[in-house]
Amino acid sequence: MLLKRWLPFCLFLLFVSGVIIANDLGRLRGIIQWVNLLPFGDKFGHFVLIGTLAFLLNYAFNGRTIKIGRQKVLLGCSIVAIAITIEEFSQIWIPWRTFDLVDLAANYCGITIAGLLSLRRSSG
Repeated sequence: MLLKRWLPFCLFLLFVSGVIIANDLGRLRGIIQWVNLLPFGDKFGHFVLIGTLAFLLNYAFNGRTIKIGRQKVLLGCSIVAIAITIEEFSQIWIPWRTFDLVDLAANYCGITIAGLLSLRRSSG
C-alpha cells in the first residue's frame, strides 16, 4: 500500500527534477522556445507540472495536514510550495534562466488547485 502511494510521486518527481536540471544546464532551450511560442504555454506548464507534483505528494501523504498558526494546510502542498519557491528564486543566479513572479504565481495556482482536488478526493 505504501508503494502504491509513493511510487507515482517519486516517478513524477524524477521527471520534474530532470526537466529543471536540464533547463538549468541549458539543455532544453529548443523545447523552451517552442513552449514559449504557445499562448501562456510556459505558465500552463508551470501550473500543470507543479500542480500534479503537489497532488501526488498529498496522495502519498494520504492527505496529511499540518497546522500553521490556526490554519490547517496540506503537508504535500506546503512542501511543494517551499521547494518550488526556492527553485524559482535560484534562477536569479543562472544566466540563461529568468526569475519570473508570474511563473511563481502559476506554480502557486497549480498547488492551490491540487490542494482543493486533494481535499475533495479525501472527503468524497
